[in-house]
Amino acid sequence: MRFISLVISIISLAILSTQACAQNENETSLGLYCENDRPLQFYDSEQKLTGLTVEIVREIQARLGNADVIQVVPWARGMDKLNHVPNTFLFTMARTPEREHLYQWIGPLISIEYGLYVKADSQIKINTLDDAKKIGLIGVYRDDIRDQTLSRLGFTNLDRASSNTSSFKKLMIGRIAAYADAKKGVGISANMAGYRISDVKLAYTLFKNPLYIAVSKSTDPMIVQRWNSALDDMKKDKSFLKLLRKYHED
Repeated sequence: MRFISLVISIISLAILSTQACAQNENETSLGLYCENDRPLQFYDSEQKLTGLTVEIVREIQARLGNADVIQVVPWARGMDKLNHVPNTFLFTMARTPEREHLYQWIGPLISIEYGLYVKADSQIKINTLDDAKKIGLIGVYRDDIRDQTLSRLGFTNLDRASSNTSSFKKLMIGRIAAYADAKKGVGISANMAGYRISDVKLAYTLFKNPLYIAVSKSTDPMIVQRWNSALDDMKKDKSFLKLLRKYHED
């Protein structure tokens, strides 16, 4: 009887230990951050957070039983959290050589194409990257993929700003010769700056890059794996494609 009681006790302890581990995993609080960046994540007319990447993240959360609230913060604050706080997720972020080993990655979610824009009546002609290095100042969003990529390519004529809106305004008043923006974001930048998309024109296509959810390096890799698996399942069961079509993405 003592032997049987001992076996039962050991099995009971093992079950309790397994349950406790599972409970701890489920109770891991995640810091989910994004910036207000239409059309990927933005507030609608009812001031509700929405957008393609927001819906993707929420669907992954639903599949994994996570209920942490997505917080909208300035990009610099999100980056600070990502660099210093475990269990931090920041989206959406371009995966670049400079960032590759700094974070863990969930994705890809979508690819974005970037270009150089000039005023609609500008006589500037850009046929190569070398041409772009000689046109005068180019506005870029400080520390993002445009800034990092052009810097890596040897551009020394970059004017770094805190937002695309700021760069757009500088372009229109003649403080810079061109500015770099995502092709899908130009109309939004124009509107936010108080102008129209017809006030500018594409002068040169720069590059295309996939966007991801970046995860702090110190986060448990198993959490990242579960999120990637849930995203893969979304792609397999076509729910991911449904969201892409909802937001008119290729």
